Amino acid sequence: MSYKDYFDQERRNFLRVVQRSGIAMGAIQASSLLAGVMMARVAEAQTGSPNKSVTVFMPGGCTPAKYFPTGTTLPTQSTPLQSHFSAGRVALLKNATMMNGGHGVMFNRFNDPNPWGKQSFDVNLGKVLSANSNAPVKWLNLGTTAVSELSRDNAGIPTITSPQAALDILFAGGGGGGGGTVAPRKSMVDFHYAAVNDLKTKLGQHEKQKLDSHFNAISEIEASIAAANPGGTCSAPPNTTAVGFDATSKLMTDIAVLALECSLSSSVSLAFGTDEHTHVLDGAMITDTTGAYRPRPSHDSHHNQGNPNYAGYYDQDVRYYMSLTAQLLDKLQAKNLLASTIVTQVSDMGNVDAHSGQNCPMLVAGGGVRGGVIDVGGLSQVALFQTVGLALKANQGANGALFRNWGASTISGLF
Repeated sequence: MSYKDYFDQERRNFLRVVQRSGIAMGAIQASSLLAGVMMARVAEAQTGSPNKSVTVFMPGGCTPAKYFPTGTTLPTQSTPLQSHFSAGRVALLKNATMMNGGHGVMFNRFNDPNPWGKQSFDVNLGKVLSANSNAPVKWLNLGTTAVSELSRDNAGIPTITSPQAALDILFAGGGGGGGGTVAPRKSMVDFHYAAVNDLKTKLGQHEKQKLDSHFNAISEIEASIAAANPGGTCSAPPNTTAVGFDATSKLMTDIAVLALECSLSSSVSLAFGTDEHTHVLDGAMITDTTGAYRPRPSHDSHHNQGNPNYAGYYDQDVRYYMSLTAQLLDKLQAKNLLASTIVTQVSDMGNVDAHSGQNCPMLVAGGGVRGGVIDVGGLSQVALFQTVGLALKANQGANGALFRNWGASTISGLF
């Protein structure tokens, strides 16, 4: 279906909803912004196809034999995903390639190997999906560690590592920390009543009554939509101070889910560490060859697997990263968001012993995904993003051509 045909169909669907609601087209035509918000509300009520994205970066690759199962039970490195894998909500991509795999090329993780002058996957999806959903924040790139090249809009975009800064962006000063409850999107009636009310000075009594009845109809639609989410408001986390890698990761995950739940953004990325692996996980200590007891950067566990002092540390690290992904899926599932959200995870390399891009632990979860293990035969993140982008109809929006030419290979059997 072409871009024009697809959005003509969406337009007809929207007009049918308006007609059934009893709202006169004159009220919609009086404010293009009202029409936009109405379209967003209709989109929120549709759960038949995915319309939100979370892109996850997990550093450090994996040991393939300890990550990919031979049956239905996940091995030691991927075991935190077991419940979602068993339920068919997760697809593990076997024999996937991270082009330019290895340390120090962060800008390739959410893009292809030639990202210069291009939007990264999360940014482009955000621009396309926000145009359809009216989400005020086009993309939200969250992380635990400062990274300037993972997300790009022609040039690198610094990763947001401050939870409070992320909330300030989402709520634009209308709430934030301290446990306050905020309404990220005002009622359509409240938002537009002041402007449309000026029209009443130009209307007769009969027209005024019709306008009021239309606003009542809009209020009824809002009430029915809000019934699925009682209260119609979104509560910010009670505390935006996070100390340590684990606390920061979990709080950023909460904020990511909050952004999707409240329709504040349709595209969120989460970076758990960086591909330099200089971050230190909580409690990661080591007695090094000099006898010094010191913090153990994540990078150390990769290069010292043969050292008895480091025995088991790499397995622990990968398993911990996967527990963060599992936690994200848990929270999306608890909010009934997983069916409408596609979670895409990549790493910076494959088999850590080789530090190459082969056997990179990529996965896809959520809306429309066919779970299990899929052998992709060496296809790279280019094919992965191509497939996910098509599932989210990213090729249909006006920004689609800025993402890619849509001529790349896709991964069959993923959706």
